[in-house]
Amino acid sequence: MIMKKIFLLAAICTICVYAFSQIGPNLYFIEFTDKNNTPYSLDNPQEYLSERALNRRNAQNIAIDSLDLPVNPSYIAALQELGLEIVNPTKWLNGTTVRTDNYNLVIQARNLPFVKETSRFEIDTIETAKKVNKAMTVIGNSPSTNILTPKFTDAEYGFSFPQIALHNGHILHSEGYKGEGMLIAVTDGGFTNADRMRSLEYLRNSGRIVATRDFAYDRTTVYDHHAHGSMVLSIMAGYLPGEYIGCAPEAEYLLITSESDDYEEIVEEFNWVSAIEYADSMGADLANVSLGYVDFDSQRYNHSAEDMDGHTNPSSIAASIAASRGMMIVVAAGNSGQDENGHVWIGAPSDAYNIVTVGAIDVNQNSAPFSSHGFVEENRIKPDIVSVGWDAYADYINDSIATGSGTSFATPLTTGLIACFWQKFHEKSSAQIREALFSAARPTVPTWEEDPTPYLGTPNILTGRGYVDFSLASEILTETEIQTNGYDISIYPNPTSREITISLSNVQNAELNIFSIDGRLLDYRKNIGEGFKYDFCRYTKGEYIISITSGNKVVATQTIIKQ
Repeated sequence: MIMKKIFLLAAICTICVYAFSQIGPNLYFIEFTDKNNTPYSLDNPQEYLSERALNRRNAQNIAIDSLDLPVNPSYIAALQELGLEIVNPTKWLNGTTVRTDNYNLVIQARNLPFVKETSRFEIDTIETAKKVNKAMTVIGNSPSTNILTPKFTDAEYGFSFPQIALHNGHILHSEGYKGEGMLIAVTDGGFTNADRMRSLEYLRNSGRIVATRDFAYDRTTVYDHHAHGSMVLSIMAGYLPGEYIGCAPEAEYLLITSESDDYEEIVEEFNWVSAIEYADSMGADLANVSLGYVDFDSQRYNHSAEDMDGHTNPSSIAASIAASRGMMIVVAAGNSGQDENGHVWIGAPSDAYNIVTVGAIDVNQNSAPFSSHGFVEENRIKPDIVSVGWDAYADYINDSIATGSGTSFATPLTTGLIACFWQKFHEKSSAQIREALFSAARPTVPTWEEDPTPYLGTPNILTGRGYVDFSLASEILTETEIQTNGYDISIYPNPTSREITISLSNVQNAELNIFSIDGRLLDYRKNIGEGFKYDFCRYTKGEYIISITSGNKVVATQTIIKQ
């Protein structure tokens, strides 16, 4: 992944308390108190959301709420009248980034009645940011002159076959699901030469680059700054039959940049918030996020392991909100697994709720030592799943297919295949798709020390639940519809206020997995037998998914309603 160093100022677990804090050189974030008297209305969402975005919401029964309302334009106008330059407003955090070299204007903004005055950090005098050579690189890339013939070959896929075949993604493709009709937002640091790369010619000529936008420099040009996004894009959209085929070559794409070349400051995290809001408003189904935020040039904003709670960092807050709008947010875990200072934890926004956080393995299922990992809050483990990001093949900007390493590469491989899978089951919600992926993740090593035998859906600290088998995921969603696929299984009562009973016949070595509706594994039990009883008292009211497996095969799934 882009080796971002970016950490966020502490925030309260509501939306944001950055008030009018300095977040970069001559840059400040000003948070508003409300959206009162706005000209926008919940009754007319077409004024600020595209038809595609509204269709995505309607398909998943997601209501429009006040978070969707743009910031009050009169508040923006008042800041401009003071002489502040508006950079990137954000409706989800209800504020805006502003630029000024006159700190007195920021003081004046404090006195405006609609500006929040509180902040959990001091407002410093303006600093001169360090010009840094950002490490937007992959780990240990191999030039094309050293490429060897892959162990597994396919006449059409070429070098990409092993990393796609590990997930049975080629089977999805053979069934006709290559991402058609799905819109993927790629948020990154730049897409150098993506307008000229040979592997992306099919993408360009077929008109499937829907829009481009740069939130760091307020423009529509994205084909410069950095090559990282171009390589990420090639993993999904590349199309060179016989040489290299991406995992979602028929999808449509939004290309969005949010990173500055000049510094590593928290303003870039706020840029990303505006970027993901834009992706949502454009109706993106999925967002690929091969970047993350941990440390900054201004160290007071650095994110600690304790900040990785899903509701402290601005990008994490925004990622959770985006997921609640029905988008599938797929985020790289990070490349700090071997950090000399013990900083092995993930970066924001990979700690967000209801997203998919991706770690890295190689095609032989070995855990990549550089892949970030760790507990988030109590027993919430990240990454959620893994994909090939260690010696993964991508197209470098000089039109050479080469290997590189980083969770940045594992993430688009996951995103693209999810797009193809969601195309197949397009009537399903993002939550249902995510639950199926997590249920169909095959374990890798190592596993829990106290339980060395891996089993389906069990997370471990390095590789999460494992790598997704999309054929198994298809089977799970198909079986969800028929529930037991011929097995003599019944689960009752449903709804329940306390206890359920699971009746099994002719099912050997059955295992029970309890998932939240957003796909988090909550509990599991091995070797359940006839008449097994499970107590739901510990859980709050709502929907839960029960999955019963036998011999690594899902034999029954059912939604249980806890009253």
